[in-house]
Amino acid sequence: MIWFLGVISPCFNANIINFLYPFQKQLYSTVCHQNILKSFTCNDKFFFVCARCTGIYAGAVISAFIVALNSKFFVVKTSHLITLSIPMLLDVVLLIFNTYNYNHFLSTITGLLFGSIVFLYILSAIENLLFSNQKNKNGH
Repeated sequence: MIWFLGVISPCFNANIINFLYPFQKQLYSTVCHQNILKSFTCNDKFFFVCARCTGIYAGAVISAFIVALNSKFFVVKTSHLITLSIPMLLDVVLLIFNTYNYNHFLSTITGLLFGSIVFLYILSAIENLLFSNQKNKNGH
């Protein structure tokens, strides 16, 4: 959540945000190309990541809230990961081959799908690892 708040921090109108802007821009450059033509703007400042990455982080945050509200143990299969990754992969490939022009909305939606499932997949893998280690310690 903190990482995502940093992504959208240009929307907050505070002096501290303006002071931290160069540092944040450098920090987020490690995870995104930061092409301003592919980024959202707010308060005349560009987001620190592109629309697709904004969608990825938003998807992870939404998934985290859903998991927090529903604490049941769940398993996300690799097939789920592949299925929800395909739209983003197609979007990227079609853009590379100039099949269509970049679309902020479409890139955000495909990023949202990918970010949601990646978060759930990683969380599921961690839960499986923790519970399997716990079973091994108990001798089951």
